Amino acid sequence: MEPRKLILDKFQEHLEKGFTEYCLRHQLEASNHNFSTYILDQNLITLPHLQRFAVIREYEYMMERDACSKSISVNTLAHRFSISERTVWEILKHVKTPKGSEKVRNTG
Repeated sequence: MEPRKLILDKFQEHLEKGFTEYCLRHQLEASNHNFSTYILDQNLITLPHLQRFAVIREYEYMMERDACSKSISVNTLAHRFSISERTVWEILKHVKTPKGSEKVRNTG
């Protein structure tokens, strides 16, 4: 068996077993929401990864729904997540603005 496949298989095995034990210990339903909490509690996902994921997905949603400028979206996200606009610009620097949306250069 390829080492990478073995690592993935063992990771999944231990993750599933750990999650089952976690749910039993805390008397929780084995749901997606509780699984997310479990992997956060196990430090498998760091705060910067969470922040990046949330900011990118919210930005994409905002641009699709509101079609506002990137600058307005950055300002809104910075306030919503209590982070600096500079941090939001850094997170979004490789995210393409959807076609049809106003294209605004990063001046911040």
